[in-house]
Amino acid sequence: MMKTNKVKKLKVNFAEEQHEKSLNYYEKNKITYDEISSNGSIIENKSIPDELLSKILCGTDHKALLICQLVCKHWHYLIRSYVWHKKAELTIGKALPISEKIPWTIYYFICDKKPFYKNLIKNHSGEDGFSAYWGIIENGGHGWNVERPPTAVKPLPDDPVFENKNYCFVTSFSKCWKEQVINLIDEGFSEYLLDYLQPTIKVSEWFCCRPNVPAVYECTIKLLREQKSDRTAIEALSYSKILEGEQMNQWFQFTHEFKNYGKGLRKIKFCHGGQDRSYVVGNCGSKMAGACVQLEIRT
Repeated sequence: MMKTNKVKKLKVNFAEEQHEKSLNYYEKNKITYDEISSNGSIIENKSIPDELLSKILCGTDHKALLICQLVCKHWHYLIRSYVWHKKAELTIGKALPISEKIPWTIYYFICDKKPFYKNLIKNHSGEDGFSAYWGIIENGGHGWNVERPPTAVKPLPDDPVFENKNYCFVTSFSKCWKEQVINLIDEGFSEYLLDYLQPTIKVSEWFCCRPNVPAVYECTIKLLREQKSDRTAIEALSYSKILEGEQMNQWFQFTHEFKNYGKGLRKIKFCHGGQDRSYVVGNCGSKMAGACVQLEIRT
């Protein structure tokens, strides 16, 4: 009986802990483009300009590009020195900083995970219920609830964050408070990217209250290290607003940007809550919707 050899698939590990080792290897075995040798630009006896070849490679699937790097020295040089950076820019639709210190694997992560310019908060307005993806810390009064659509207030503002859905969280007559922790590594951000590129962190949320029941809205954002402990938070911001008088039945948006926060960021904790100030039975407290945390490249 003829033996058949099973082909074992090799798993490429792009984990951040391999970056330094990989960089040392590629630095020692750095491939320098030889202008005299143009074997990678000759296809069916026709010379292909680098500009055209680069454009073709930029349109190639990012996983296929891993194989394309192995075709020849010229392709290897072209892909590492230009194509990965350009493809990452095309993926997120934004310009990226150019630096020799940024390993090509960072651009691969961007193409593969697409972590930038998207809302990292899950169940941002209550579509999946008030507790899905959220940790309930305080559930005072009649507790947290979800309204669809928001009850006894103006319609939600026209904002893409709502994804054309009409939900909101609502609090009660005693304090309601919940939190969601975003693990940035799980979302596709590498430690190198967070420590050295330090993307801008944009946080926001819409909030409101009934026209006849004053309320308070509160939000706290914490930038955490790996330990997730609040005591070792890199940076924290607390916001509070009392809604009364003419501010009732109006949607307001809380926004903030974190920049230059230093090394060590691995998680972001988003906390929000509130209550009504008249102690009305039921869920007549502050309402909130469209909780959003997104990271953007600083150009």
